[in-house]
Amino acid sequence: MATLSTINHDRKIFDKKYIYPVVSRRAGGLSLGINLNTNNACNWQCIYCEIPNLTRGKPEAIDIPLLKKELYFWLEEITQNNFLSKHTNPGTAFKDIAFSGNGEPTAAKEFSDIVSIVVEAVKDYKLESQLTMRIITNGSNMCDKSVQSGWDFIQSMKKEVWFKIDSVIHDEVKLINQINGSLGMTAKNLEASLSVSPTIIQTCLIKVGGKLPSKKSINAYIDFLKNYEDQLSGIHLYSLARPSEQNITLEIERLTQIELNQIADKIRVLNLPVHAFI
Repeated sequence: MATLSTINHDRKIFDKKYIYPVVSRRAGGLSLGINLNTNNACNWQCIYCEIPNLTRGKPEAIDIPLLKKELYFWLEEITQNNFLSKHTNPGTAFKDIAFSGNGEPTAAKEFSDIVSIVVEAVKDYKLESQLTMRIITNGSNMCDKSVQSGWDFIQSMKKEVWFKIDSVIHDEVKLINQINGSLGMTAKNLEASLSVSPTIIQTCLIKVGGKLPSKKSINAYIDFLKNYEDQLSGIHLYSLARPSEQNITLEIERLTQIELNQIADKIRVLNLPVHAFI
């Protein structure tokens, strides 16, 4: 049996602090994750989050030399030491390097410096044409100049921002993401993301108290994204892959493939690729 699969994202299988391999259903193969939130701190606390002991806050200081050492270790393992054949199912390909971990990656003050280190490593292993660089983000810092300049630095390889929008209705955002956000700020951050990178909207859809997302919620989501349909690269819809690790009193459930597909069909009124992942 393969060590890694789309249902096993245990970041403790391999004993490294910052860099971890996973097989990603949305990336379509092996993703080398970069976890800049090793203290499990995030500025959001989504009720479906799978990170145990999640706290509100910012990442601790990054040990850049250690991160770089781990990055080169994994690139060597994957490209030279048959890691894929040893630990993944046959046919699995190395697809991306993704800033995605136990919190919001763009909150790290060292973010732009680490981007440049990763780009250099990818060039050293001549993987520019093979890999995509990704940020998997709640989007809250995309207006930050250091984040923008760091991501804009990537010119020699494919890149994407996966920008989280679970709802555009204030009360739902407060309930699901546990933030007191504004749609205006979401729009500014989304526009900042689009200015430096191809951008895909990522949306987690769940049942709360046994109820599916409402017609009102889906229509508001469509109306908001209509403003950006000629700029966005697509929409990723998904539901719970693993149980929530948050201390919540609400009952939340995974959507079935049929339920997710039905919502995807409604959203396809937008002139965008819409993918539903279970």
